[in-house]
Amino acid sequence: MGKIEYYTYQPGTLDYHEFLLYLREVDNLLIPRLSTRVNLAEYAERVTNKAILFVAKDGQEWVGVEAVYFNEYPSYSFTTHLSVKKEYQNDSNVGIELMLRQLRYLKAHRTKGLRFTIRKSNTQLLNYHLKTGGKIVGEHTIPNSDVVMVEMEKDYIKD
Repeated sequence: MGKIEYYTYQPGTLDYHEFLLYLREVDNLLIPRLSTRVNLAEYAERVTNKAILFVAKDGQEWVGVEAVYFNEYPSYSFTTHLSVKKEYQNDSNVGIELMLRQLRYLKAHRTKGLRFTIRKSNTQLLNYHLKTGGKIVGEHTIPNSDVVMVEMEKDYIKD
């Protein structure tokens, strides 16, 4: 593991094939696999054209991504994707750093807050968000699975 560098890509500034390659590499980490829910190529193209991507790289290798559909106040922004390659999940703090970079960006650019979903079984991440101001606003089961997702939001600007 080398030195991790972080990049922020605005919508439409990144070749979606780079994100698609990364998605194919982490597909087996997502439960259920993202490829069982969406066409990965179409998803990668849509996300790179419409979302801000916060990307962690080890050299040229993508090791973590958070993708956010940004909306200015009074609207909420929405996290559509957050993942970190398995070998970078524990000691590297890549996931936390991506979330902190996203938080700083969203606050600086004045969004109402952030909406996102988390697997209910991911208690560590769920507890982190509850302790840092997140609130549960709903839950749903992913179609054709038994995976329960918790819908959350965090307010950055109080009305």
